[in-house]
Amino acid sequence: MINTKNLEEMFLEHYQEWCLLSYSYVQDLDDAKDVVQTVFTKLLQKNEHTTIENFKPYINTAVRNESLKKIKNSQRTFDMSHSTTYVPSYENEWIQSEISETIFKELESLPVQNRKVFELCVIEGIKYKGAAEIMGVTVNTVKYHLKKSFKMLRLNLRNIHF
Repeated sequence: MINTKNLEEMFLEHYQEWCLLSYSYVQDLDDAKDVVQTVFTKLLQKNEHTTIENFKPYINTAVRNESLKKIKNSQRTFDMSHSTTYVPSYENEWIQSEISETIFKELESLPVQNRKVFELCVIEGIKYKGAAEIMGVTVNTVKYHLKKSFKMLRLNLRNIHF
């Protein structure tokens, strides 16, 4: 059992050790110090320190967990601050329309069966079985035409960058 006075002594005695432990995770000394202080602040606020029997291993685990939380939160913040927002411009819209036009031309150039299967399965989202029933062919035939369509489109659109 640890009282508040013992907690303070333990904090002062092992502070550097716990900061180094946290630093091994977060790789920033200020963040490591914040982590250790956060752990002790939480302990004092919750008054849990009086029931802890193996105090040092408990704090080691708490420091590790808090360090990992800090890393996770900083990654989330980094992702949000570095996410680029798409700003539409006339040039981008023009490029997109050119690409769309090229894709539609290539779709029109597909053989009739292949185009019909592609439109049913890819554009309309109908399952192979449903497309087979609509077209009056087998599921394997639908798969064959779809595979052939993708192969032709991939070959014909290989120079288009989306």
